[in-house]
Amino acid sequence: MSPVDLSNRISGQLDGTGWVWHLKRNISIAPSHLAYIFMGLGTVSLLIGFGFYSVGASLVLPFCLVEIAALLTAYFYNAIHANDYEKLTLDGNVITIESKVGFKAHQVQLVRSLTRVDTLSHLNEMVHLRQGVKNTYFGKFVHANLRPLLAQKISERLRLI
Repeated sequence: MSPVDLSNRISGQLDGTGWVWHLKRNISIAPSHLAYIFMGLGTVSLLIGFGFYSVGASLVLPFCLVEIAALLTAYFYNAIHANDYEKLTLDGNVITIESKVGFKAHQVQLVRSLTRVDTLSHLNEMVHLRQGVKNTYFGKFVHANLRPLLAQKISERLRLI
């Protein structure tokens, strides 16, 4: 990730009507490319398993099938979480926090003037946005060392009118 991209993620971007912080999971490979790699690994594993099975070592093949099942499980887990994100939108007097993790989508709206921003050291410096008894966390997809800076930038934008 380039320093400019990192700076935009932490500082937020002006999106016409308000400020937006869009944080995404850092994935190094697309699910389609990962599928090709896992298919290649599965094919090699099956070839090895059938090779040992043909020379009389019949117990190698079931372990190859277990390995392929583990590869499939890892692939589907990765594919489900490849599009996870968090988005904080500051538009007028409304703060909207959206998050998607796996198949679960969650949205919270807070009033700008009543919202306080903290970092919680016992939760690895997660950004804590609270409004009375209503609270939520933000910054899951930013490194823990950068979360206090993220909280500071969000807090600065909340104070500006």
